Amino acid sequence: MSDVITGHMIRRQRETKGMSTTALATRAGCTTRHIELIEQGKRIPSIPLLRQIALVLGVRTAVLLGESPRDSHEPGRPQVADIERAMFTYRTLAGDLEPPDAEQVAERVTAAREAWFTAPNKYSILMRSLPGILGDAEHLLLNTPSGEDRLAACRAAADAYILARGVLKHLGRVDLAHLAADRAMRYAEESEDPLMIAHAQWSLGQSLLSDDMHDIAYDVARHGMEQIEPSVADGDDRHISVFGGLHLMASIALTRVGDDDRARELLRGPAYDLARRVDERRPVMGLFFGRMNVAIHMVSIEYETRQPAAIVRLAEEIDLTQTISVERRTTHLSEVARACEDLGDDAASLVHLLRIERECPEELDQKRLLREMVSSLARRAKPSWAPEARYLAERHKILV
Repeated sequence: MSDVITGHMIRRQRETKGMSTTALATRAGCTTRHIELIEQGKRIPSIPLLRQIALVLGVRTAVLLGESPRDSHEPGRPQVADIERAMFTYRTLAGDLEPPDAEQVAERVTAAREAWFTAPNKYSILMRSLPGILGDAEHLLLNTPSGEDRLAACRAAADAYILARGVLKHLGRVDLAHLAADRAMRYAEESEDPLMIAHAQWSLGQSLLSDDMHDIAYDVARHGMEQIEPSVADGDDRHISVFGGLHLMASIALTRVGDDDRARELLRGPAYDLARRVDERRPVMGLFFGRMNVAIHMVSIEYETRQPAAIVRLAEEIDLTQTISVERRTTHLSEVARACEDLGDDAASLVHLLRIERECPEELDQKRLLREMVSSLARRAKPSWAPEARYLAERHKILV
């Protein structure tokens, strides 16, 4: 399948519904010409616009991305068959070897999460390590029926699935991400650990956001905040970070249901007050929370509301070197690159795409919308910077 498929999928769904480009544009809040360029593969819609188009057409966003519920096994595309197999056969493939203890599983999850945050080849590392981690976590649970050891095993397994949810989401496997989020929630509740339960609620909400279930995601965030808030006053950085992470997730959910003013208030008020209380240089329980991450989410709010000029203005105040999270940096850079494209500054967009490549080359191998963006950019590149755009596409085997 071609890299540039989103425009084709939009046109197919539009024609199936018997809708004109003008009607789609009017209801999606953009120009007819913009829809025509998207359908021709000459423009790639931002995620917020794509969600709005999906809402108008009555389909999931994933449908317009052409995502398959199974691995496509295309060259350069993510291969998650081993993770999929581990998740669906976790009880039947348990071996005869002595399972690791909960502390060993927890240490492996921590090491894998460190790679996910910092390694430029993070996808390759996690694709290799996650199947074994998930299998060992389930094997451990199978062999630890009760007692304190069972609670520790449940905490380790919940944390493993929280990590898996994030990886699978970025690989575009929403179906598996949902399954991972559900397992994390189940094991967190069995662990009887309020902090792990709140963390699993954050993970579940993120999974719901990735599948356009924004109202439910907000309800999950609000419920999680209510449950953990009594522990925050006497807690440590872990409690503040998880509580803060739920605030950030709630702000995105609010924006996607159309209440962006309330989302901004949540970030500028309670979330920022919490962020001032923690050291954000290192993740806590797999969460980066602090003033920098609140500022990055401020940009995301403007991205969700399709305000490219505001994105560029706010991004100028953010020093990405202050976070070690590759995921945070590349996600932010992709939003700024899209904003530059929307403002007609393709050269600046290319600069940000090249920076994403420097941070994590695999992002351009694994993220379909980034690949489509590079392809579209290379096709319309001006002579002065066309070689750089086309060479970027060539390095990642992106069709132009």
